[in-house]
Amino acid sequence: MSEKLGPQEKFDSSDHSVELNDNGHEVGHVSNFSTYFNIVCVIAGTGVLQMGYSFTQSGWFASIITVLCCLLCIYTGHLIILCLYHDKKTRLSGYSAVGEAAFGKPGYYIVHGFTLWFYFGVGCIFIMLIATNLKELVDYAGASINLKVWTIISTAIICIPFILYKTMKEVHLLAVFGALSTLFTVIVIVIVGLSDRNKFSEASGHDNTGHKFVIASGLPITLASISLSFGGSPVFPSIEKTMRSPKAWTPVLTLAMLTTLIMYMAAGVFSYLSYGQSTQSPVFNSFEMTGITIAARIAITLHIIFASPILLITFALDIEKYLHIDREHMGKWKEFTFRVLLRAALMVIFCLVSMFVPAIGDFMSLIGALMNTQIIFVFPVAFFLKLFGWRNVGWVHLVLCALTMVVGWLSCVIGTIDSIKNLIHSLS
Repeated sequence: MSEKLGPQEKFDSSDHSVELNDNGHEVGHVSNFSTYFNIVCVIAGTGVLQMGYSFTQSGWFASIITVLCCLLCIYTGHLIILCLYHDKKTRLSGYSAVGEAAFGKPGYYIVHGFTLWFYFGVGCIFIMLIATNLKELVDYAGASINLKVWTIISTAIICIPFILYKTMKEVHLLAVFGALSTLFTVIVIVIVGLSDRNKFSEASGHDNTGHKFVIASGLPITLASISLSFGGSPVFPSIEKTMRSPKAWTPVLTLAMLTTLIMYMAAGVFSYLSYGQSTQSPVFNSFEMTGITIAARIAITLHIIFASPILLITFALDIEKYLHIDREHMGKWKEFTFRVLLRAALMVIFCLVSMFVPAIGDFMSLIGALMNTQIIFVFPVAFFLKLFGWRNVGWVHLVLCALTMVVGWLSCVIGTIDSIKNLIHSLS
């Protein structure tokens, strides 16, 4: 349990890590540079494709919402790592352990259930996105292969690094390539959007690219969708654990988040500037199939392939820990065999769900709205206030915590309502 701060003790938000490895955690060896790319790869990605559409929902005001969500996610990412070191002696093992430290076994099981579903949903969505992109590219080339076949192929592609790399510290090279792929996609969106700006209006015969500063009715759903684009809290403890210098977490996180913000803003602003209220989601649907746009589709597909191990390995490690699949309990070769079998079985499950569950995208959006908003915004604040005591933190923290909770619950309620409507429409 946490140690209570005395009445005269002040909470120091900068003192959040320990040098000793008292509770048996593996010492990290990943540089700040690699950690930066890990975070960017996890956060940035397919969000760049829908940012323009978010602007059509609330107008230029979406840019303000984007900045707000980024800053709040930096704050909650800082809080969750603070909570790992709340007693200033040892480091908790992960997100679920923070929930247990704050609220006992109920906290552990709630957080564990939410995060496992988050990882499962992400795995299925990754497979569907890769399969859809590959099918569109090959269909354009003149071939025609069933989407279910592409789903199997996509699963096999993800399965290779998922099985090959055992822990988070081994995937930083993939993160570098993933982040660069996203950057290339943003550059293409900017270039193609600007070149299409005048041509789009001329081809349509009239101006469909009207711009609005604010669309009040679309503010809640924009807040919900953009907030989810910055979500990565469940993975942050695993990324921070691999760092050679854990005390640099907050500066590295801030830099990575601001990098993501710049890419999101570039994609959203230039998409909306070029296509206005006609911007589609994904923005590629607004583009003609040319060499550069095909390259961008390939790039974003590569990003998903590179990002998937960072998220799914964390998911697998949680299950392996629960099942005691490690060298301490099994030995080297037995541990390797069971780890490969478990991860292969997980990929088979991901594949089957992606192929056969109807309206899986809308269903996962519903679960994401219900659960991911809690993981990103609500849980870090609740754990922080419980472990450190709301009376022991300054008013600035209290204001930020209150604002974050409001954003989290608004995103949850509005996102859930919208997802239910979409799910009913798809199933009908």
